[in-house]
Amino acid sequence: MNAIKNKISGYSQYFVIPIISALIVIVVTQEIFFSIKPLKDLELKYIDARFLNRGRKLVKKSADVVILGISQTDYDQIPNPMNTWPWPRSYFAKVVSHLKDAGVKAVGIDVLMANDDKYSPENDEVLMQAIRASKNVVVAGVLDINAEAQHQNGSYTITDHSYNYRNKFIAADSSIGIVQTGSDEDGIYRRYEPFVISDANKKVLPTFGFAVLNKYFGLKPDAIASIEGDYFVQYGRKIPRYDKSSMLINYYGPSGSFRYFNFTDVLDDEEFKTSDEIYYETDINSWDDPDVGLLKSGIFKNKIVLIGSTLPEDGDLYPVSYSLGIRKGDNLMWGVEIHANAIQNILWNDFLYKQSKLSEIIVIIVLSFLSFLLFSVFKINRRLNPIVSEIFNLALLSLLIFTTYILGLRLFNEDNYIMAFISPVAALVSGYFSTTVYYAMKILKQNAVIKGMFEHYVSKTLVGELLSNPDKLSLGGEKKEITTLFSDIEGFTSISENMEPEELVEFINGYLHIMTEIVLSNNGTLDKYLGDSLMAFWGAPIDVDDQELKACRTAVQMQKKIDELKNNWIKDTKQPIRARIGINSSEVVVGNIGGNERFDYTVMGDGVNLASRLEGANKLYGTSIMISESTYKKVAEYALVRVVDKIIVQGKTEPILVYELLGLKDDADSLDKYKLFDSYIKGHDEYMKRNFEEAKQHFQNSLNKIPDDKLSQIYLERCEEFLLTAPPPDWDGISRLETK
Repeated sequence: MNAIKNKISGYSQYFVIPIISALIVIVVTQEIFFSIKPLKDLELKYIDARFLNRGRKLVKKSADVVILGISQTDYDQIPNPMNTWPWPRSYFAKVVSHLKDAGVKAVGIDVLMANDDKYSPENDEVLMQAIRASKNVVVAGVLDINAEAQHQNGSYTITDHSYNYRNKFIAADSSIGIVQTGSDEDGIYRRYEPFVISDANKKVLPTFGFAVLNKYFGLKPDAIASIEGDYFVQYGRKIPRYDKSSMLINYYGPSGSFRYFNFTDVLDDEEFKTSDEIYYETDINSWDDPDVGLLKSGIFKNKIVLIGSTLPEDGDLYPVSYSLGIRKGDNLMWGVEIHANAIQNILWNDFLYKQSKLSEIIVIIVLSFLSFLLFSVFKINRRLNPIVSEIFNLALLSLLIFTTYILGLRLFNEDNYIMAFISPVAALVSGYFSTTVYYAMKILKQNAVIKGMFEHYVSKTLVGELLSNPDKLSLGGEKKEITTLFSDIEGFTSISENMEPEELVEFINGYLHIMTEIVLSNNGTLDKYLGDSLMAFWGAPIDVDDQELKACRTAVQMQKKIDELKNNWIKDTKQPIRARIGINSSEVVVGNIGGNERFDYTVMGDGVNLASRLEGANKLYGTSIMISESTYKKVAEYALVRVVDKIIVQGKTEPILVYELLGLKDDADSLDKYKLFDSYIKGHDEYMKRNFEEAKQHFQNSLNKIPDDKLSQIYLERCEEFLLTAPPPDWDGISRLETK
């Protein structure tokens, strides 16, 4: 009996010691128990390290936000005596009006204007009128913050707001945004609050970026984000909460990452004379010059424009997460740029997701157990002397900490996920000391089996091949003749707008499941899903006989299945479902593409790109299944087709002949459908012979049979053009596609 008790007691150490270790780490690292400032500061610095590791994201050309900076250049360009601050408000009115003319969707003026215009009261009225006329302007406001109660109830508390928030232009249309944002305890600006709350009268006000977005999305000026669990919800977006009152800003780079213009670039119209224009006696207006003016460029169309100071003496410069290096001052950013980053995050749904406390605690527990077991491997190995065992364990601890560090960087770079760093490292260190305790207590033998696994999605056929040939999972590739198929749903954007998220996901999952079954039933390899799109190929990893025919049969079966089910789907989609499919056969590279830890068995090359282009070209021609000439040559005796066009796709110089696959000869329904296109086929023959009058008649006959045949309509219009203006003698019927 004692022997049994001793055995149970011995094995219990495997659980008791890691649990105690995990509990200690949880108590020390979680703020619900203690707030240890050095540990908290380290965690915050690791957030900054992630930005430094990731580097700059190039967003200047693609971003929706443009900055008009008030810089020394502007002071130099404004002639005396107006070139001292504050400038006449009429300048801001002119800029607001210009931006409206340029099609800007929202304007945020990050400048406080509490007092009357020092030049003339009329200037204030002019700006008031410009703001009212534009209907898209937000002005900046500030509040007196009670520093001792800065985050009560999950928001700022305000000691007084009986004034106009230090901006008299709130009277224009009540569109004001509070520009104050909270810094962390180390003074770094990592967070952004959607709103602030007054403790005087409980009035809730949007912060500057959110007020600008209210204008952008056409909401009321005082629209406020709601709180649902771990998210702020507004603009159809779920914004992850970093703490009770704020989101984390996903900085795209250092200061200067957004497209930037000087204030006077927009101010300088035909009526305004800059200092340079006066001095050099020129009249080149940066705004409305007919040749080089910004207005003509269209660069502001549908953009958000933020106006703010970029002068050091204004003090609107703050330390942020993104840094160019480790020197002091490398992480400074203008306040207007902080707002720009937050706004762009929301527009792009490009948020940072903080690891939940529950997940963090689970990781602590798991790592406490895992590290305890790992370090025990060397501790219980009697063939190693204690010193060697300790060296191995220290090396392993260093490796695990480094791996945790790299994993945190990788999750941030690839998934915008902020994994806790201090707590897992503490769990690893605690695990190391726990094994020392375990070894001192002479608990002998523990075998730990570490089995690395990775997730990879492949077809059942490919799984069998890889199980038989594991070397297939090594990196590399080979050139093979492959037939590639791309398919997506026509008009999916409008369909998705008519469906609730849950309904949309359910529909897409069902649709892709059916399409995938068709691919696999024809010995195809499913490559990937891209939203509503599907990519598949034939010829790898196992050679497939008649791969081109199987791909074509797959496409025909897909369309037939959609026709069968569209009446069932229409109650959810509110419009008929149609799919566009592109197929091409060519020699491409096939193999495992990716890194050592994660890769995909896929195909790549110009031939794959062409299949994708053909799928997209269906939209231009109104066709459903477009195949290349190389595919058609392999299936000519089985396929029913009509010539679509001889095209040159974007980025290429050689023309290719493309066909619409109407069906297969062994299918009765396809034969009936094919007969309807006899007039089109005759018309195309005459068209290529330059007999445009005869071709026109055939295409008209085709439209009489099939009124919605866009391809017949296209050729009918081409014939009419060529009858008016004959093509040149060397005309070869080639069309160049200008879009992908």
